[in-house]
Amino acid sequence: MSLSSTWIERIQSLPVLPQVAMRVAERMQSPTATTEEIASLIRSDAGLTAKLLKLANSSYYSVPGGVSDVLKALQFLGFNTVAQLVLTSSVFGAFKTQGTREFPLSGFWIHSFAVGLLSEITARSLQVANSSDCFVGGLMHDIGKLVLMELDPAQLSKITIHAREHQQGFLASEEALGAVTHVQLGSALAQYWKLPVAISGAIIGHHREKPESIEATIVSWANQWVHARELGQSGSFEKREPVCDLISKSQEARIEAAFLKEFEKAEAILHGH
Repeated sequence: MSLSSTWIERIQSLPVLPQVAMRVAERMQSPTATTEEIASLIRSDAGLTAKLLKLANSSYYSVPGGVSDVLKALQFLGFNTVAQLVLTSSVFGAFKTQGTREFPLSGFWIHSFAVGLLSEITARSLQVANSSDCFVGGLMHDIGKLVLMELDPAQLSKITIHAREHQQGFLASEEALGAVTHVQLGSALAQYWKLPVAISGAIIGHHREKPESIEATIVSWANQWVHARELGQSGSFEKREPVCDLISKSQEARIEAAFLKEFEKAEAILHGH
């Protein structure tokens, strides 16, 4: 089933992703980028500046004397953490929705961040170029669910209830109910936002048995892994162990150890306290 022109029009009524966020992510991948350049980009967005300073001054980081300048925050937190904060804040900040009783946003944020973080760590372990694309792809893989929450929250709740009652995946429930899928909605949003191919590919391919790119393959595996360990909740209740031919058992153990070490930051990044 293809998206109707009405759905496409409604998606194009949503806010665009702030270009500052995408520019920051892009420049952070460049070996020529400087902290001064990144700090200048972040300062151009008052909302991002406030969130970065709030994170740097949170109890998790406990910077001696506190931080009142973007450049100092960037130097202390590091490029990776700042990129994660900027992108997470920008992606979820583009939506006004507050979630529903059946689909609380707190669990969705945790799930999405965990998939993004695990995807990035896995990409680094496999020496994939531009590992931040895997973070963004993982962070945004279920963005179609946010589109549905914004435009038709009753339908989102109906699908979630069906998935829980039948102990199946969200996509399987969408298909069982004959609904437009979150993959279709996410794909349309990616096109509207003009996201890079690696990121849109992860959104489109994270449920395919054989994704077309290595980024989509990593995000698909990370999504399964996070679901299996019940980190957050995104409306899927299917139980299965993740499998990926690219990752050996010894690699998975190292990736898991690195992920668990970094995932502690999620609380600070997602909630800023």
